[in-house]
Amino acid sequence: MPSFTIEFWLIFQMVIEVVLCGGIIYYFYREKNRKNEVKLAEEKLKTLLGSLHRLVAESEDLDRKHQRVLKLWEKIERKGGVIEAYVDRYQRELRSFSKDHLPGGEDEKIEPGFTCYEKASSLVERGYSVGEIAQKVGLPQGEVELIMNLKRQ
Repeated sequence: MPSFTIEFWLIFQMVIEVVLCGGIIYYFYREKNRKNEVKLAEEKLKTLLGSLHRLVAESEDLDRKHQRVLKLWEKIERKGGVIEAYVDRYQRELRSFSKDHLPGGEDEKIEPGFTCYEKASSLVERGYSVGEIAQKVGLPQGEVELIMNLKRQ
């Protein structure tokens, strides 16, 4: 059997101690890196949480703005309905308004069954001037003045 000397055992013990020291150094190195990785992960998580908080705040702000826009839209629709009602009402009134009341309407035309003298007499009663009546009914101004004088009597 081979006999081991003390030098062998001393060298063997030193090798074991170097391996153990190397293992301990490796363990501390790995732990340090893991702590750095954890710190980086925490920083990333904090950044992500900060971004999420900002997004939530912006989302709430947008929601408030959206609610205000909806309220304004409702007001606009109500006002539009009121305006449409006014327009419809005035259109009905305009349609029902006879052409006799519109300038340049039937006043310029002699209706069937009425002579130009009768129409001139009607215009005199309404207060038209001699020139206007002469132009509308197609009579000379002298005849219109005669009709006016007869009306006054």
